[in-house]
Amino acid sequence: MTPRARRAWLIFGALAGCVVSAIQILHGARIPVGFLPGVAARVNGREIDAASVDRTVAGFDARLRKAEPAARRRVVSRMIDEELLVQHALDSGAVETDPEVRAALVRAAITRINSEISSQSVTESELDGYYESHRTAYASPTSYQVTALYFESRFFPDVRESRRRADSALAGVRAGQAVESLLSTTDVLPFEPPRQAATARTLANYFGSPLIDDLDRLRAGEVTEPTAFGRGVLVLYLNRRVERAVPNLQSIHDLVQADAVRDKQETALEDLLASLRQSARIDIAPDSHAVSKN
Repeated sequence: MTPRARRAWLIFGALAGCVVSAIQILHGARIPVGFLPGVAARVNGREIDAASVDRTVAGFDARLRKAEPAARRRVVSRMIDEELLVQHALDSGAVETDPEVRAALVRAAITRINSEISSQSVTESELDGYYESHRTAYASPTSYQVTALYFESRFFPDVRESRRRADSALAGVRAGQAVESLLSTTDVLPFEPPRQAATARTLANYFGSPLIDDLDRLRAGEVTEPTAFGRGVLVLYLNRRVERAVPNLQSIHDLVQADAVRDKQETALEDLLASLRQSARIDIAPDSHAVSKN
């Protein structure tokens, strides 16, 4: 190597050493960083807003709020830790591979949409429109007041005698005989049935669904066909029926308002998904809907 080449390499080595030293000095230095108003911290370029810190500190009890500077430092430190963990999860690919992380992100996205819609007021005209479109959903169900005519068999499981007694009561009712006069010929049920008007669902808990289904076809003063029941035969006399009724909007205003908000939330989510699908490229394998053979 010539003296000139040797000298060039020495100069290059000295410059390289200076660069490395400068990098080490700058890496360890704490260079002041400027923040925009409303920013409490920055983690790898991601900002933590001061409003979030304020809300968290405001949620502390009075004793902790007295030492507000210390409380704010703890909150900022915790938010930095949280941001570091979030960034680590993103860098590690957990969003793509971890079902729990993906489910949490979906829930967060839906919650954010719901919160945005909830913050918007529902106008009275919107409420009226929603109520008119869904008024039947708020109708009270038809209720029935019945008298049970039960004829227990003295020779159970043979119920032919009970059937004859039930048929006789049925004929009496159809002939115009007062149901009260027939009660002396009946037996006592093993339970106390409802005395006031009750819905079909409630009555089904006592008498079974098949028998209650017949009530909807009856008018007041009519009876069901005799049906095997318990240790005998049962006939239900329909004293009166209270038809389903739709309450006025004012009486259920808060309930309808909550339902209207929920409907807007569902519509907003559907619109967002439709927009995302339209702008996304989605490829579906031809056999993706086929039943797996494994």
